[in-house]
Amino acid sequence: MRLRSLRVFALLLLAALGVAACGTRARGDGAATVAGRFVAAVSGHDGANACRLLTEQARESVSGDTDVSCANAVLNVQERGTALGNVEVWGDAAQVRIGTDVIFLVHLHEGWFVSAAGCTPRPGAPYKCEVDG
Repeated sequence: MRLRSLRVFALLLLAALGVAACGTRARGDGAATVAGRFVAAVSGHDGANACRLLTEQARESVSGDTDVSCANAVLNVQERGTALGNVEVWGDAAQVRIGTDVIFLVHLHEGWFVSAAGCTPRPGAPYKCEVDG
């Protein structure tokens, strides 16, 4: 009887881990989709759609202290590449590599939003991002 209980427990544990892995993969797919849409919007000179994919702080960051609208300013972001690379998800945060760029996202109530874009690594320092929010 004890062996049967252990088997049932092991099967339940494996099922729970499988569901958790699927959830993480689905969240990663969602983050990758939004990152890809952002890059496509910037590359396609569609600043309005690119801005809709940014967090509020990122929208403010891209315009800076200028009078330039987010839709115009975001088109200055240099996205280098379109090939989807590695996607990492940590709870409500994600990092998506597209070409040589890194895009950071956050999952809010409404879904995934870009919080930083046009990011390049700096050895021993935080990423340098053209959009940072």
